[in-house]
Amino acid sequence: MRRQTLLRRLLIAGGVILVVAIVVVGPMVLAHVTRPKPTPALASVARETFSVVASASGSLQNANREDVNFSIAGQVLYIYVQANQAVTRGQALAKLNDSNQQAELSFTGASVNAALQALAQARAGGTAAQIAAAYAQVLNAQALFLKAQHDEAATLLLAPESGTILAVNGQVGNSVSAGSTGPLVPGAGNVGSAGNGFFVIGSGSSFVLWAPFSQADDVHLLAGQAGIVTVDALPGVSFPSKLTLIEPSATQVNGVPEYYAESTLTTTDQRLRNGQTAAVNVVIASVKNALSVPTQALFTNASGALQVDVWYLSAPVATTVTAGLVGNQLTQILSGLKQGDQVMLSPVGQPLPSSPAPSPT
Repeated sequence: MRRQTLLRRLLIAGGVILVVAIVVVGPMVLAHVTRPKPTPALASVARETFSVVASASGSLQNANREDVNFSIAGQVLYIYVQANQAVTRGQALAKLNDSNQQAELSFTGASVNAALQALAQARAGGTAAQIAAAYAQVLNAQALFLKAQHDEAATLLLAPESGTILAVNGQVGNSVSAGSTGPLVPGAGNVGSAGNGFFVIGSGSSFVLWAPFSQADDVHLLAGQAGIVTVDALPGVSFPSKLTLIEPSATQVNGVPEYYAESTLTTTDQRLRNGQTAAVNVVIASVKNALSVPTQALFTNASGALQVDVWYLSAPVATTVTAGLVGNQLTQILSGLKQGDQVMLSPVGQPLPSSPAPSPT
């Protein structure tokens, strides 16, 4: 009897514990079993207006820079200007010692006079051959006199354009070699150079940015494309610019071929300085009101087809698409999707590898 009573009590206690467990734990287990799967991050296919930019970094340089050099060799006697001075076209910049040129000028001038006298005598009583020889002597003397005049004039260095003296790379007493005067142009080994003429003349207020672009971006660069320049020394300030020159040959930068291009700032600021580090974003393509998806939604399948995962009935459906303009954040969709479709931002397939942006088709 006691054993039956004890067994009955144990069964009752076990039943109570089971009931309590079902009441307490059951809803938790049921909730776990029936909990819906979380919805992945999605984005709607929508019509967007966006641009693709090519970016590069470089250094600011004064616009219209020109190396100015003496065209003949000599020793510098005078320098009439200094750095940061404004000059006008034709203004005297410096002078060479012209003692040799003055002596040559006197000698050749006397030779011309002597040749003219000899010609006059030949014409007065000489033969035709003597007259011809005397005339030839006059022409030769005059040619030497003209050269002496040219050499004398070349001892005075004149400003080839109006602008600001950006640099004076010499001093009185220096011996100089014959050089050339002209603008610093791409392809001459002077990209990024401050100029190495005896004088460097340029704009004191207008600036350009020479910066190397990747070969993938270079094929999309065109003169006249708009851009925005930011200068490290002026945070929060931006300057509109236009692409003005594109170097036709590559420059090896750390073993990688890159192409320098010149962006001209269309506004200025008195705080801008030659040599300041800066960056430019050039708009190389854009679309308006184009059917678009976030670029991160795209991937390529095993066959190389471009796809997105469309979220349909709570499941991803791989859908092949045709892309137009590919940007950093958005990609134009030419076919395969319609406005309002939901696409996964973390697709099941492989992410689309980065590639140069194609031109809109």
